[in-house]
Amino acid sequence: MEATGKFVLRPDAPARVRLVIESARRVSPLSANGSEIASVELTLELTSPSGQGEIEKTLSEGAGRVPTEAETSTDPEARLSAFRSAFRAALDDASRGLVWQVEARKKTDRELAQDLTAEDPRLRDYAIRALADRRNPAVVPQLLNRLSDENPVVALRAVGALVAIGDRRAVDPLIEMTRRTRPQVTAQILYALAALGGPTAEAYLYTLESGSPDDEVRRAATDALSELRRKSTESTAHRNPSGPGGGHP
Repeated sequence: MEATGKFVLRPDAPARVRLVIESARRVSPLSANGSEIASVELTLELTSPSGQGEIEKTLSEGAGRVPTEAETSTDPEARLSAFRSAFRAALDDASRGLVWQVEARKKTDRELAQDLTAEDPRLRDYAIRALADRRNPAVVPQLLNRLSDENPVVALRAVGALVAIGDRRAVDPLIEMTRRTRPQVTAQILYALAALGGPTAEAYLYTLESGSPDDEVRRAATDALSELRRKSTESTAHRNPSGPGGGHP
């Protein structure tokens, strides 16, 4: 982490770092001529006090893959050396992810919008997270573009950000998104439509509830439609607390 130039580790610092090795395994070569791979996946968790006195957690995943030589892959020492290198690569990867997330919180909305087109999907992901926290409707068009991101995690992150902002300009693009996704993903998008609400979202959920060929989608549409109508009823009651007649007797 110190090698990134962005962190200094001190025993008395209020922040804490937790390392979890998710997996360390040998991966067989895809071809007879390929080398065995030493693969390490890990997570770094940075916990630090925020300015409001709350605890802030930042998670970053890292992965490292290092080939072992075919003639030495059965040598325990050679294999251990490969895993050390894979571990260091994974640690470097996760540390870089922490830096990107910390820096994302300091960037302007314009800088984050530029990161939405970054080559690395993690940079796009971290930018979306930061924008979701700020809930600025001005970046909705850029977030809508990420609904078709080649990385499915980034695309779903954009869905969540649009829901957090609560701008109904996202309703039609989300409906279009359901037409090119798997049923499991479609179900998540339907709940996003319910959160955004409005007549277009309600009509689409009603159509899927009765007409979708997929059982999972129909069930999700039923639940989402019920949630949308519940929220609509509560909103109406809040605006008119005296009942349908209004006023006092």
